[in-house]
Amino acid sequence: MKIDAWWFENRQSESEILQPEVCFPKSHLGIYAELEDLLYPFKISVVAKKEKEEIYSREFEVNCNKETTEAFDITCNDCAFVFQSITKEVKDLPDEMHVKIFVGEKEYSDIIKCEYARIYGKITDFNGNPYPAFVALRRIAFGSDYAEMAVWSNGEGEYSVIVPKGFYNNFFVCDHAYGQTVLENWSWQMLIDRDEEHNFKIGNGEVYSLAQWCNNGGGRTMFFWFRPMILPSLNRKEYETEINHIKRCVNDISPELELSDVKVTLNGRDLKVISLQKIYETGDDYVMPAYIIQTERPSYKASDTVGKQTVIVEYNNEERKDNVGYLAQSQGRAQFYFKDFFALSLV
Repeated sequence: MKIDAWWFENRQSESEILQPEVCFPKSHLGIYAELEDLLYPFKISVVAKKEKEEIYSREFEVNCNKETTEAFDITCNDCAFVFQSITKEVKDLPDEMHVKIFVGEKEYSDIIKCEYARIYGKITDFNGNPYPAFVALRRIAFGSDYAEMAVWSNGEGEYSVIVPKGFYNNFFVCDHAYGQTVLENWSWQMLIDRDEEHNFKIGNGEVYSLAQWCNNGGGRTMFFWFRPMILPSLNRKEYETEINHIKRCVNDISPELELSDVKVTLNGRDLKVISLQKIYETGDDYVMPAYIIQTERPSYKASDTVGKQTVIVEYNNEERKDNVGYLAQSQGRAQFYFKDFFALSLV
């Protein structure tokens, strides 16, 4: 049994929400639960407290595996669900949430201690110009349009938001130009455990599904895997390739990258890039190009190479765009832990 719960308070006025039709942050509570099984109907009870005083109490009845009402939104599978409910009537941040779930004769419950941190920074394009946009923070998978945990920057690209501490599947940064002139900036497996500054660059590409691991049995190196994509109008191709002696159709909307296009930083320090290798992400009905970057591992003092790490991967073919016929620019990041000076432990 697992219950995770969070509380988000939107502190922006309507005039600060630059493009409400694209992203409209809403105060809400969220719950993710994994149970032995789910039987319908079942009930969810939530009590929120601030300094031991009750500031919110409500019970919900869920009747099917996907339901959206005025009171809540929920998506369930056989034994887990993601739940959200708007809480605009509460103008405060609780320090404790009491969650109970009643399924048939069984009761599941937990008390979640609520802590918060400030995430702030600036959003720019690749020329350093301010790029007003929203930052959506998605705690579970890709979340729901029902209630975004998000914040809009001001006209100078500056943003600041108070959010619940915890693990986040991804951050998503963009605006209404998505898919037309720009694509989103992605952050992956983010851990909010303190106030942090994150400055984002918006370009016409993506660093999608960034992941990392260390070479612990050979040279002192690191590997970073990602799938790059750019606007399909710039470089879309379909062709056939052979993977493990099987012919596959490739849907290719990626830029053709070279070593000189790629930059990798770890906690703000450049990592020497050793190689860039193209591979294919292969699914049941798709094949798409991806890349593995190999870098040197940092050789700073031991205290700098343990604990939480933030890697940023960028590609920018500005110097080659005339030769390849298109510009490709993007930035993405991910967070992970070095367990100790010799090994990598992922979040």
